[in-house]
Amino acid sequence: MTEFPVPLDNLIAYVRALHPEGAPLDNLSDAMLVSARLDEQSDALIGYFVDQARRAGASWSQIGSSMGVSKQAAQKRFVPRGGGLIPEGEQIFSRFTQRARNVLAAAGRLAGDQAVGAAHLAAALLTEPEGLAARTIQRAGLTGEQVCAAVGAGPAAAGDAGAAGLRELSFTGDGEAALRGTLKAALRLGHNYIGTEHVLLGILFAGGPAGQALASSGLDAETAERLLVTEFAEMGARPKAG
Repeated sequence: MTEFPVPLDNLIAYVRALHPEGAPLDNLSDAMLVSARLDEQSDALIGYFVDQARRAGASWSQIGSSMGVSKQAAQKRFVPRGGGLIPEGEQIFSRFTQRARNVLAAAGRLAGDQAVGAAHLAAALLTEPEGLAARTIQRAGLTGEQVCAAVGAGPAAAGDAGAAGLRELSFTGDGEAALRGTLKAALRLGHNYIGTEHVLLGILFAGGPAGQALASSGLDAETAERLLVTEFAEMGARPKAG
């Protein structure tokens, strides 16, 4: 079985690191905040796969059974009053910054009729040159051409993302793994949003061919995190979403 991306020990260590000298009640307050963030991400994760199941033709009864709830409970959670699934661009990617959404849309355009893979996401990061991911890639000494050659995709075309376009996206196994990795990245950095930097780290954390190619080019997860710390320091005490 694949290792859970955020083991309990990591969560405990993360909470304790927020206030190393804090009392148990301080740790408890921090744990509640982290738990709230995880709840938001878990809702988005479940909603994504509900959408995938619906598009694959599954009935609400089947979805409810898979979730361990009734058909009515599943519909109440994921169908708005006006009918239809809650738009993926509004719910599933609600924590994504505009730049990160633009990256997803660019990856979709690059993939064309195929599902979006981690390689498409990696190449699409370059369409937002002011995003933290692209700046981190540059800090690592890599050019856009080198990244595209390493992952075997791109270049991608830039453009703004719309909810309709995001709803149409489907992902390969390593693409989904990269998206799951964004949660781990945001948690490690203490952020409540998903920016381009988290997408980059998600690709690297996933460890698929695209992540391995970037690591072989000199940009592994440890290096990316270190470079991002430098970026945040230069931006000031409060990080801006990238």
